[in-house]
This record gives sequence, structure tokens and C-alpha cells, in this order.
Amino acid sequence: MQLTSDGSSNLRQVQEVLSTDAAFSAEVLRLANSPLLGARREVVSILQAVAILGFERIKALTNTLALRMFLSGKPSGALQMCWRHNLAVAVVSERLATYVDMNSDACYTAGLLHDVGRLALLCASPSRYEEILARPNASDPDLLQSEISAFGVDHCEAGALLLRQWGFPPELCDVALWHHRKPERDATGLLPIVYAASGMADVFGFQLGPGVANLAAVADVLPAPLWRSVLADFDRIADYTAFRINALECSLP
Repeated sequence: MQLTSDGSSNLRQVQEVLSTDAAFSAEVLRLANSPLLGARREVVSILQAVAILGFERIKALTNTLALRMFLSGKPSGALQMCWRHNLAVAVVSERLATYVDMNSDACYTAGLLHDVGRLALLCASPSRYEEILARPNASDPDLLQSEISAFGVDHCEAGALLLRQWGFPPELCDVALWHHRKPERDATGLLPIVYAASGMADVFGFQLGPGVANLAAVADVLPAPLWRSVLADFDRIADYTAFRINALECSLP
């Protein structure tokens, strides 16, 4: 992540880091050879794969693999539910980016990392956090207050702190910190995309907790023309999200 965020880094430096992890190298090569990218011949070199994929897509792949391997070996129904919610928000963010001409890989990464603080609290104390998630009809403010009572910090603050310590860009830290605060309709950047994607992921069935998911908040955030386009493609986005999550879960270690 540090190399791909550093404007002075070159492809060979990134290749040297990727090559130290067999699972990561295999996934990079698999993606570079995907028919979606239209490679004219088989890609067998990590250096060539990095050149084809580009730094932004490498960032997205890095985060997906790192989080998945971090969570492996920690069986928990709530942890799996949170992981799938993060993936769903990432995939929907990626799709929404295409409607507003934003970088889809950057939006994917923002969606994937928006709830990293929740994953951290779950890993720190699974039983305590599962009790918080299981409380019926808890609103977002109720949930955040319950986290503060149990851990001394809510998952938004925890996520922003982690991302700052890991050296992530400020905009990603802000997404982690503010993703439960409803943006203004004319707001730009990653935050409104992730906020809308989170609401859509809930409606698609990748919801956390027992609350009722609805699209009202999403409609209030996205500009009206964009919202109409999203509604027209709603079922296709839902099917694509489920397909991508299944593919990711089957292919990751």
C-alpha cells in the first residue's frame, strides 16, 4: 500500500513485494489473465501483471486479500456477516463509480475499508460485539453508543485510527470516520458513494443487525439523475454484487 501510494515508486519495486507471497502472486496473475481485461496473450510475469492492472487495482486487491487472510481462522457468524457486508459495499461502490466517472478501484477500496473498525472490535472481543449487533431495533446512534460503552471507542473512530496508523490517505480515513453521517445531496468524493453503497448493500441482504433496511437515505444522498439510473439498473447491480461476493469467497485463501 505504501509503495502504490508513493508517486516515486516503480513497477519493479511493487513486483518485488508481491513476489514474496505465493497466494498474492497467484491472485494477481489470475486477475491479469481475466477475460475482462482482454489480455492478448497469457501473462506469466508479476511485473507484467502489475503493469496491466495498474497501481489502483493492485491497492484494491491488496486490501481484499489482506483483510480476508486476517479474518481466516477466526470462525464467527458475526465476523462472516461483517466481511460480506464490507465486500458488498465495496462492489456496489465500484459500480456506482461508473455512473459518476470516478475511479472505480478507489471507490472499491473505500467501500472495503469503511467498516474496518468494526472488524477490529469483532476480532478483539467477538462475543461482546455479537451481543451489540443482536440488540433488536437498534439505530445507528444506539449502536455507536453501545460500542463506546463496551470498548471506549466506536467502530468509526477505531477504523479511522487504524487507517491513519497504517498510512492510508486522509480521504479513506474520513470515510471510515464519517460513513454513518448522512452527506449532503451535493457532496462529492468517496464518502457519498460509500454511504449510498452501504444502504444498497443492506437492501440486497448484506445487512448487519436486525434493523429494517430501506432506500430512503440513499435517495436523499445521490443526485436525482444518478438515483434514477441506479434504480433502472437496481436488479442487475444486486445480481452482480452477489456474483462478485461468491467469486471472491471462492477464490481467496
